[in-house]
Amino acid sequence: MARPIQLNKLPQEINDTVYTSEKYPLVVDPLGQACQFLKYRARYLSILKRGDFEKESLRKALVQALHNGAWLVLDFDQLACDLESLFDADNFPASVLSPQQLFLEETYMPLLRPNDEFAAKVTYEHQAALAEGAFQDRTKCHAPERVADVDTRFSPKEAFRLIIATKSEEAPTELAERLCPLKVVCSESQVTENAGMWAGREKPKVEKSREQQKLDTELVELAFEGELEEVQKLLAKDADPAAKDSHGNTALSEAACNGKLETVLSLLDWKAPLGSDPNSTNIDGRTPLHRAAFKGHTAVVELLLERGADPRLKDRHGEVPFDMADGAETQAALSGWDASKTDKLKEERAAAQEAEDEKNVRSEEERLQLMKRRKMQRLAELAEQGEKDLLEMELMDVERSQIGSYRDDRGNTVLHVAAEHGRLECVTMLIDELGMDKNVRESKGWTPIAIAAFRGHKRLCLALLERKADPLVENAYRKDALAVAHDDEIREALKVGLDSSHTASSSGAAAPSHSASSPEPKAKAKGKAKAKGKGKAKAKAKGK
Repeated sequence: MARPIQLNKLPQEINDTVYTSEKYPLVVDPLGQACQFLKYRARYLSILKRGDFEKESLRKALVQALHNGAWLVLDFDQLACDLESLFDADNFPASVLSPQQLFLEETYMPLLRPNDEFAAKVTYEHQAALAEGAFQDRTKCHAPERVADVDTRFSPKEAFRLIIATKSEEAPTELAERLCPLKVVCSESQVTENAGMWAGREKPKVEKSREQQKLDTELVELAFEGELEEVQKLLAKDADPAAKDSHGNTALSEAACNGKLETVLSLLDWKAPLGSDPNSTNIDGRTPLHRAAFKGHTAVVELLLERGADPRLKDRHGEVPFDMADGAETQAALSGWDASKTDKLKEERAAAQEAEDEKNVRSEEERLQLMKRRKMQRLAELAEQGEKDLLEMELMDVERSQIGSYRDDRGNTVLHVAAEHGRLECVTMLIDELGMDKNVRESKGWTPIAIAAFRGHKRLCLALLERKADPLVENAYRKDALAVAHDDEIREALKVGLDSSHTASSSGAAAPSHSASSPEPKAKAKGKAKAKGKGKAKAKAKGK
């Protein structure tokens, strides 16, 4: 069954599909709005246009799209999606459906011809994207990249996406297993509203507008300064209280850290209980309560506790707020708090969030997706806190082969979350006992070992190396774990691990054996090569 998505989410879904499902998308588009949208953002071939689906047309389109990192759309309209009749080893091979196989030289080299030209047509929308700076981030691949000097050497780009589109009501069963079905949800009124808008004249879509990003940044900064009136004005303008700075701190966290009691109160009151989350964590796993306790702001600590801040939550070093509290009064406020009150407040917030989510559910498929998101939220919470035993229990009702399909909005699996927060026991349990893929990638191409290296978790990096994690897998900016590591010791450890791996493989036995110190997962992934891609680099970490 195809997963329903909104039309305005289509670009992000197309870009992320390779990482979250390891498949290219099959777009089910009954009203034709997605196809109209894609015409101006891709190399577009239609079964209704004479010559488009001929072997040479398919080959040229595939080669050019691969070289330019563009999207290639094959629109079957309402006709049968008979891909088998199009496949030809020297022109349009069946392996084009696999992101893993397509980027192998033995797949794409037979497609090249001596007279091939790789310069791309620059569309109106692409010019607008360039003006907006969208192509500084290659994931904004709405159109082929302009090639100023045509290089005679073919170079496939990892931003390439193959998109199969159909205007049928349901995904063809013969393709549903080989591709990732996405059904575009678009009402008749939206069709009317969108009329004439998809000809490349609108500005490229971004996750947040520049104005929204500016509002969010100002909110965090002014909250830290305790500028109460300005904070309230920004909230009234729809600044997002859940927005975080480059260190993962929200406006509430910044105000709490600086002891701005009135600002903290205002943020907690804003659209309570769903506005500011008192238990949001930064990149070090610290909540607003951690930071207020560390600075000895007793009044802020008491207010946060009364609004649902959990004094039992641990940061990535395993410390609860009491462990870092400054001053006897602050310690007393934390030690004397009744945790049962916290549980009740958290349940109230969760119930309010569930009620809000239920308003947006319109089908059984959406309800199943909602249940899966809630499950992932629970898994992420346990992984963040390093609750290995509880995490393992929570995963008991999930098939091992499906654990990796549970992802958050950024494409993170529970393994990514555990790696980001330095939870060594959780990471080893997920790999050794539950067989998670040690090189699994989130939506921007980051692997667990790259995240651990970026966050400075040396022991975790070593443990992943022992389990044959590959530090050379590149993320969205073509940077691997060595490139994103800030710590020289971690970088050196990764190099040593690579050298050891190469030495072992060069000396090696025909039949590999695994020692106790380098366990392979029990449910080992069967040789899946991960497709590489583009995306945004993560922000640098900061201390308390």
